[in-house]
Amino acid sequence: MDDRSGSERGLPRDEGGPYVGVDGTRGRWVAIAIGRDGGFLEAAVCDSLEDVLAAHGGADAFGIDVPLGMPESGPRAADAAARVALGPRRATIFMTPPRAVLEAPTYAEARACATALTGKSISAQSYALRHNVLEADGLRAEPRVFEVHPELAFGAMAGRVLLTGKRSWNGASERRDLLAAEGLELPSALGAAGAVPVDDVLDAAAAAWSARRIVRKEAGRVPDAPELDEHGRPVAIWY
Repeated sequence: MDDRSGSERGLPRDEGGPYVGVDGTRGRWVAIAIGRDGGFLEAAVCDSLEDVLAAHGGADAFGIDVPLGMPESGPRAADAAARVALGPRRATIFMTPPRAVLEAPTYAEARACATALTGKSISAQSYALRHNVLEADGLRAEPRVFEVHPELAFGAMAGRVLLTGKRSWNGASERRDLLAAEGLELPSALGAAGAVPVDDVLDAAAAAWSARRIVRKEAGRVPDAPELDEHGRPVAIWY
């Protein structure tokens, strides 16, 4: 990873893991923990992000597939840069709405607020993600928590943007093979985590892979020169 403005600022020490990846799933969170060598350790499903952190108190880093840092108005530079990086898969990037939009108590109010602040409305699907985003926002000051994006991670593993959809057999198999090639072989039985959608498990695993790379100072990120939030941390998407 290049030593670009703030790129190593605030990165936690690498104590050999574990490293945890987290993805939202049906109102809960699926977490994959990996070890020093990048191999699978355990999978869990938790009701809240606080529960995830409590269950993995000794983790070196957490990679979370949720925006960390909401704009006051307009798009985030991180989201725009990630869309450019993913090209034909740009639609997988969630364009984070302004904070006031996600804090609006009703969808109708959120649409009006979005139009006033950005000139565009907000989809019902984006508004439905507000709970995950607002919950994750409470962890902004936690130095071990980083925003990641699985498709950027899988692209880094493959050396190219993946064009297959991760919910398809081909797409899921391709991603599982990429993880295995990196030493992260997901077992066939995952306990409670085995009941969540396959794409969420794969995304959590990719997030764990990214978390390990972050503390080892091997990760990439977008944008190259991110703005800093109120805690002095880069508003960036890591992979």
